[in-house]
Amino acid sequence: MRVPGARASMSRCGYRLSAWAPLLDTSNVNHGLLLPVLLHCRDDQGRPLLGPPRSGRETEDFLRNAHLDIPAAVEALRQYWMPIRYARAR
Repeated sequence: MRVPGARASMSRCGYRLSAWAPLLDTSNVNHGLLLPVLLHCRDDQGRPLLGPPRSGRETEDFLRNAHLDIPAAVEALRQYWMPIRYARAR
């Protein structure tokens, strides 16, 4: 399954979609690296890019604090894109 609207959003930002395609695939274990950012994205009609959130207390707590996960997600994405450099730096 692909994230609806993500291709359009990323293409407007000038990203190479072919490079990001594996991370946009929800069946890819690394897709979660983008979630803290994608949770804050909207489509052209102003709707949440990932679709409506599930109802429930856990979802409310997760959405309320998702922005706090962005720094860790950025570092994890850095490691994803530069695994050799990261391994050497340790």
